[in-house]
Amino acid sequence: MHVYPRIIPVLLLEGERLVKTRQFADPRYVGDPVNVISIFNDLEVDELMLLDIGAARSRTAAPLELLERLVSEAFIPLAYGGGVADAAQAERIIATGIEKIVVNTALIDDPDAVKAMVRTLGAQAVVGAVDVRHEGGDYRVLVEGGRRDAGIDLDEWLRRAEEVGVGEILVTSIDREGTRAGVDLELVRRIAETATVPVIAHGGVGSRDDLVTPIEHSGASAVASGTSFVMQAGRDSVLINYPTRDRIDALFAHLFAGRGDMAASEGLTHEVDLAAADAFLRTADVCARCIITADVPGAAFDADGVCYYCHLHDSLDAQYPIGSGSEEALDRFVAELKSAGRGKKYDCIMGVSGGTDSSYLAHLLVSKGVRPLAVHFDNTWNSPTATSNIFAVLERLGVDLETYVVDNAEYDDIYHSFMLAGVKDIEAPTDIGFMGVLYRAAEQHGIRHIVEGHSFRTEGISPMGWLYMDGGYIKGVHKKFGRLPMRTYPNLDFWNFVKWSAFSRIQRTRPLYWIDYNKEDAKRFLHDQFGWQWYGGHHLENRFTAFYHTYFLPTRFGINFRQIELSALVRSGQMDRLVAAAQYIEPRVGDPDLIAMVKKRLGFDDAEFDRVMTMPRKEYTDYHTYKRRFEVLRPFFWLMWKLDRVPKSFYVKFCIPRRRS
Repeated sequence: MHVYPRIIPVLLLEGERLVKTRQFADPRYVGDPVNVISIFNDLEVDELMLLDIGAARSRTAAPLELLERLVSEAFIPLAYGGGVADAAQAERIIATGIEKIVVNTALIDDPDAVKAMVRTLGAQAVVGAVDVRHEGGDYRVLVEGGRRDAGIDLDEWLRRAEEVGVGEILVTSIDREGTRAGVDLELVRRIAETATVPVIAHGGVGSRDDLVTPIEHSGASAVASGTSFVMQAGRDSVLINYPTRDRIDALFAHLFAGRGDMAASEGLTHEVDLAAADAFLRTADVCARCIITADVPGAAFDADGVCYYCHLHDSLDAQYPIGSGSEEALDRFVAELKSAGRGKKYDCIMGVSGGTDSSYLAHLLVSKGVRPLAVHFDNTWNSPTATSNIFAVLERLGVDLETYVVDNAEYDDIYHSFMLAGVKDIEAPTDIGFMGVLYRAAEQHGIRHIVEGHSFRTEGISPMGWLYMDGGYIKGVHKKFGRLPMRTYPNLDFWNFVKWSAFSRIQRTRPLYWIDYNKEDAKRFLHDQFGWQWYGGHHLENRFTAFYHTYFLPTRFGINFRQIELSALVRSGQMDRLVAAAQYIEPRVGDPDLIAMVKKRLGFDDAEFDRVMTMPRKEYTDYHTYKRRFEVLRPFFWLMWKLDRVPKSFYVKFCIPRRRS
């Protein structure tokens, strides 16, 4: 089996923040280094390079405590560069578990110190980095993060690198860095033809093909990239991604024939207990039509044993019947989007998460000629599968993406607050933040339509007693338990919500309501067309959301949210009721690694976490919310529903007084 060339993500550190630059300027926050490294772990990268631009420019010592934390999270080789000036510093860094040292300025200012590093650590542990600008028909070498001219030409730099004995060379085109304009192949070729050690090409990678060309045409041994692995093409929105192993195989297959067949991702199957499911369905506490049980808030079985949610499904089904009429309704809506977008770059705002529904919605809209702007709310808990899905679908469709990244420490503090509040609704901040981002994007771009990837036929409607959310609730809980100010969290306060839905006339529409949308068919289609991957279950595309559904709700409150989706699939004829019951009664098992991540990020030791998981339960009614306002203004929001400014599910859940079982 051939070992393909290395493809290396480059992460830029500034203090304890990860940033991304363009031509070595304008650093932009992209996330928490610990979380991002954990994502790259799961993406199975070859190795990872950390370049500390803050230390490089200030010539300060490496942050050893941070490096130890990062190494403890990483299951891949890490290299570190940034102001490393002598062998003693390099040894301290290696002692943290870092495997390679990247040197730049020291190779110019004190080559003997670099030679000592090589002698102490071995050539394989020292990478010589050269940062280059193209000026006056030749290449100019710079140091200190591109701020100072090195005073030597490229040929002299190569001579020094060979003399001190570095084991690899990282060549960065400052002109191309962060631009996606393509790698400077002539620069790479010039160094590779002279160097006697492997050359890593860096700067300018835009498309996946740019990972191949420096190796195929310029003699590089590896390609490194920052922007293409932490940003989505088009609008430079943060999206941690990396090509799958199959994609890497395909990229290099023409260079290395004989690799062998590439494995296709297959979903796991297992047997379910149909006898136990049948016994479950025979009890009087289960809806006669779906699998909703009597203890679900608002279930309200009628005389025939059919639950309220089945009747709500039927009312929506009558409002959005499938057939020729629904296709015509969808086409009329598409025409409305195109008309509203005339003279603008985009026709609508579309929320994306990497899940099935939003991914399929992107395909549906583009297939009908709609120009959506995809918007993603990154709460810094994204799963690698989700980010890969967003990249794969939007890249193929040519859809621009804007990502709003909340400060990770601030967001973890909000989660921490909700855990201490004793309520079920610890995922409310994500739902409210996502909606806040969508409205802000619509206002910023002057777009009146937000489209949402939701289908009542496949997702159902969450019971009010299981999940409540509004911007006042977020503020109320955080005010009582929060430790950090909410500066970057895009909350959706009451008056902004009224302004955007009523006075800005921003409409929220769910186009999947108009199509015969089958979730399993959609998953197969997305996989075949885009290389999209299933993430293991409804709502599991986000790590904290996965913790919430697989461990927190079942363990803390005895709630199995699968009941809602499975019931919806039964009602819409997409799943056999007995099979749905069998899946529902299977126990939910939390992932120990995920639980450990939650404890670590939210600052709970084992004892404190156990205390939080067993403390007295509370409800959203114990905290300040906007619920009473919604109820008082019920006629107003009824009108907003009729004008498509808010979904019917919002009106039913938030504006009608809480229904008791």
